[in-house]
Amino acid sequence: MKNRGFKAISSFCRSDSGVSTAVAAALLIGVLVAFMTTVQVNYMPVWKEDAEYSHMSDVWHDMSRFKSNVDILTAGLVINDDVRIAMNSPIAVGGSEIPFIRSTTTGGTLAINKDMSGISAVMEHNGSTFSTGTLLYYTGTVTYRPSNLHYVREAYCYENGALIVSQDGRSIMKLAPGIILEKDINNSVNLLVRAVYLEGERGVMSSNTVEDIRLTSEGLLDVYPIEEGVFTNVSSANLTVYTENTEAWEGYFENSAEDINLQSEDYNLSNSTYSVTFYLHPQDEDLYVDIDKAVIQIEAGIQ
Repeated sequence: MKNRGFKAISSFCRSDSGVSTAVAAALLIGVLVAFMTTVQVNYMPVWKEDAEYSHMSDVWHDMSRFKSNVDILTAGLVINDDVRIAMNSPIAVGGSEIPFIRSTTTGGTLAINKDMSGISAVMEHNGSTFSTGTLLYYTGTVTYRPSNLHYVREAYCYENGALIVSQDGRSIMKLAPGIILEKDINNSVNLLVRAVYLEGERGVMSSNTVEDIRLTSEGLLDVYPIEEGVFTNVSSANLTVYTENTEAWEGYFENSAEDINLQSEDYNLSNSTYSVTFYLHPQDEDLYVDIDKAVIQIEAGIQ
């Protein structure tokens, strides 16, 4: 007697439909693996590079705005040093997302008052010497360093009133500081140093979001000459900037001297590992020096 309702297990093993289903599944898995491999190898690096490039553009915009905000507060102190003005300056420490992988974002490190900075000046006048001493020994910094894997790792540093871009030991000044060298209508050489002192706690933060920095103008101190509004005719001024970005500062002083047609006998420019010294001693022109210290309170909520 035959059992019509059931088939032997061996009949399923020999079924053509079972074999075709297994082959189709294997082909589908192969196509999926090939697709994922293609995306991972060919498209993912491009997407990551685009995301990092977009993020660095945002950081540059934010750091430029930070520098502009400090300049605005400093200008306000020059007009009236009794007025207190507060401004917020957000920095996109991270946040640009990679397409289809929203959990992966760019990031970096924001450091407040952790890098080297500072200014010192020595003026010779009528045989006497005046030094700024420790008044500007440390002026403060805001530095952003990205954690890029595909786009270039450019660090943005605000120091001594300037915004500098550095990469692999090289540096260039993108936005100039409040150190101005000029000639007036009498052909006298004027050196104006408006040093910005960032007063606040030191700290470093790694993040992939936007972090806010709060700036408050605190006051303006006349460093030299002591008597406000009086410019002293000096015989020489020795200005030293302490920095890790010596190339950027050396280029800035060289360009400043060339812009007002100073000759090689009117100044000397030298550098060491962590400083650049601009020694100004015009031969045929009078020299006037004015140095101020603008105090800006900085708060970022980082440790």
